[in-house]
Amino acid sequence: MTDLITYLLEIVVFPGLISIALLGAMLGWLERKLTARVQLRIGPLYSSPAGGILQMFADIVKLLFKELSIPDGADRFFFIMSPVTALVIGGALLGLIPFAPGIQIADIQVGLPVFLAIVTLSPTLVLLAGWSANSKFPFIGGLRALFQQTAYEIPLWLSTLGVVMVTGTLSLSGIVQYQQSNGWLIVPQILGAVLFIVTSTAEMERLPFDLPEAESEIMLGWQAEYPGPLFMLVQSPAFVKLYAFSALFTTLYLGGYLGPAPIPPIVWFFAKTLVIIIAIMLFRSTFPRVRIDQLLRQGWTTLFTLAIVNIAIAYFVVVGIPRI
Repeated sequence: MTDLITYLLEIVVFPGLISIALLGAMLGWLERKLTARVQLRIGPLYSSPAGGILQMFADIVKLLFKELSIPDGADRFFFIMSPVTALVIGGALLGLIPFAPGIQIADIQVGLPVFLAIVTLSPTLVLLAGWSANSKFPFIGGLRALFQQTAYEIPLWLSTLGVVMVTGTLSLSGIVQYQQSNGWLIVPQILGAVLFIVTSTAEMERLPFDLPEAESEIMLGWQAEYPGPLFMLVQSPAFVKLYAFSALFTTLYLGGYLGPAPIPPIVWFFAKTLVIIIAIMLFRSTFPRVRIDQLLRQGWTTLFTLAIVNIAIAYFVVVGIPRI
């Protein structure tokens, strides 16, 4: 009975739904402040005494009280189901991450492929969201998302294969335990780490890979027809996936929750994850948007080739360089 209560508390409180909602709101505020600082402009200031830290909560209240209107001719079921399912998928990703010893909702032996398999559902949901709106701009955005995410999912999978070859396990907790005695994997797998950052940024549709939502071209893309409350559901998974991918990067390449003993493991995990989140956020402030043809060409050629090279490097790390 005690184990059941603990399990339910992890799902609801930490690292469950409540913590995900609070974290998503805080990441929204952090991105606005960080981007404003880099671009020398003003970020949120007036939603609270502490530098507008409650800005995202104010936005949530504003969106909740807006009219919930469904476009004429839209498929109501898929129009509503897509953002709701995307939020559930984001929460499922965090359930696989080992935050600290004993703090993990689902510690399964195939945690890494399950994480990546859940991610592959995103293109279908985005395409359904764009198609169900019965509007050309959302449908074009949905098609762009499908092309983009398909082109970058294969290098994303292959970038993590080097970690699996070096550690010999598909378990995320097992990967962390391997690094406890062998050091962080970012050293032998630096190419795989760079590929993971690039491909995961494209998978999340963040700048400079935000082609599905390009405001100047297709008017916010597949999200254009969503009203206030549903628009909030559409935006929330973006920050949840940002946190999930950053946490997975920390787990795979930075030793997860490992760190010197005086500081608790959970603190080490959040500190490393926050560094990766800030690095991905800085892409938004520094790089211009690429063209769709450039994005697809690099995904299917350059990144795919580098992912194969990374697998070869992992092979030599494990087996050694053969003598000729």
